Amino acid sequence: MPLRADHHLAAFVARPPPRLALAELPTPVERAPWLDVGGAEVWVKRDDQTSRLYGGGKVRKLEWLLASPRYAGDGPIVSLGGVGSHHLLSLALFLREQGREAHGLMFDQVFTPHVRETLAAFVSTGARVWSVRTRIGLPWAGLRYYLWARPPRIGAWMPAGGSNGLGGLGFVEAGLELGRQIDAGKLPRPAAIYMTGGSAASSAGLVLGLALAGVSTQLKVVSAVEPVLLGAGSWGRMVGQVWRELLAAGLHAELAAEGWRGLLRRAKVGWSIDHSQVGPGYAVPTPAGERVVALATANGCLLETTYTGKCAAAMQADLAAGQAGPVLLWNTHAGTDLAALARPGWESRLPARLRRALG
Repeated sequence: MPLRADHHLAAFVARPPPRLALAELPTPVERAPWLDVGGAEVWVKRDDQTSRLYGGGKVRKLEWLLASPRYAGDGPIVSLGGVGSHHLLSLALFLREQGREAHGLMFDQVFTPHVRETLAAFVSTGARVWSVRTRIGLPWAGLRYYLWARPPRIGAWMPAGGSNGLGGLGFVEAGLELGRQIDAGKLPRPAAIYMTGGSAASSAGLVLGLALAGVSTQLKVVSAVEPVLLGAGSWGRMVGQVWRELLAAGLHAELAAEGWRGLLRRAKVGWSIDHSQVGPGYAVPTPAGERVVALATANGCLLETTYTGKCAAAMQADLAAGQAGPVLLWNTHAGTDLAALARPGWESRLPARLRRALG
């Protein structure tokens, strides 16, 4: 796969890491009057259009991760997520382009039609699954993978969601990209930007990119997971990981001296984490999320009930409570037709327990 030469980040670091050209960038920004509440303008950043192979925000991370020497070669890569994981599916699809295999350590989710389609597409790439019923059981899946029912070739480990400092650089670039779109008059500077949060590298990278771009705004991270899994402490640690990657890449001395907190203060970029839409738990659909997913679908913008639907529901609740506009919804969901990716008989590639759980 070819390397990308056009680094916005190159203006801020001396040694930008290698980056594959997987995404079609910049992604467009569009007015979404169907999401307006109380007279506040809503815009959408269409990261569902990052790639014809498989869109969504995960592609931005994989551009940096798959270019890293850690993931070089022709061997498999192993990562974890729910059975409807967009990260695992995007990893599997882009590895297949390299003639490689993805290995997934998976836990059960509510088997919505979208989750079933995502799982079908994942195993149809030739990817392999080690599954357990709950997130708490993931260490058991790891033991089976590494010690007992292990594959012929163990994969290089990639963190859940592709979330580490290097993957977060994809959204540092995204923040710089948005800054250029604002400067070009593609959209007004948002008073607030809404992005979903789980493993947190996307929002952690974005807040730094916005600050480097000088976009004074409030980043509202709408959590898809319980507070114990995403709080101010864990989110700050992820920002720190991305910041260390910037320092390793030779971040200019005057910026490095500020530290990331100082950079955010100077750029007037604030942030908050909102757990109001988690509902009964991770990946469990909520009525508010389902309503906004249906509204988006009717207006040609695909969301889903685990992440982006809950994020949009939080945005609408804030607007109803008086949040000033304009605001931007960052759509990290892939708009790819998953049904076209499934192969007949895909269920036979699943472990017996997971086949029974699917019914």
